[in-house]
Amino acid sequence: MDYEDFLRLIKTRKSVRRYKSEPVPDEILEKILEAARQAPSAGNSQPWEFVVVKDPETRKKVSKGIALKIKEEVGKDPDIARGIAVQPFLYTAPVIIAVCGDPRLQDAYPAWMDRYALMRQSLSNTIYTLQLAAACFGLATAWATIQSGPTQDAVKEILGIPESYTVDHMVPVGYADEEAEDKQATLRTVKKRARFRRDLDDLVHHEHYHMEKYRPDEAVKAFLWEKTVTRIPKT
Repeated sequence: MDYEDFLRLIKTRKSVRRYKSEPVPDEILEKILEAARQAPSAGNSQPWEFVVVKDPETRKKVSKGIALKIKEEVGKDPDIARGIAVQPFLYTAPVIIAVCGDPRLQDAYPAWMDRYALMRQSLSNTIYTLQLAAACFGLATAWATIQSGPTQDAVKEILGIPESYTVDHMVPVGYADEEAEDKQATLRTVKKRARFRRDLDDLVHHEHYHMEKYRPDEAVKAFLWEKTVTRIPKT
């Protein structure tokens, strides 16, 4: 693969929140999981396991269970853009992959480091690799964050995941339903913002940090409300 193909793949991958019911062929799903298996991890710990959910009723149970818990928790952050959450709509994807982490493998990491953070970084690596592989086949995915608390407990109970494991993300896999997304105003805004990337010159410092590039608090706040997909002013 040359650089342009690689960059095109990265740009093709995007988070989608509504899916068509069209099934994902098993042979493609296996290739996606094989790519995820090859992801790099801290200390080669490979702390991941995957629970693949295709049964429609189970997908609905997972979506409903997560949605109820999110509804209970969302009041803790009243400014969050609630309409962007994919979790309540996971059931629309023909496949949901629960990415689990085994905390016992944190012993592979040096004791003076943040072992929990290293495990989460490793899990993020496998999720992103999975998503890039899916994009190779024209499939859409999303980051349905779970990680801890009541939402994680609900998923563990429904899917029979060991109590000691973490559930990092639920990754929906399927074909994007662009028409359904376009019907929701918040998601239209999300699609516009999601393709934005900061200029390379603003991010790169040669030999030392250049303080003239340091953003004041006001600029960061403006960025949060004008460019991110989680902070969208209510209209």
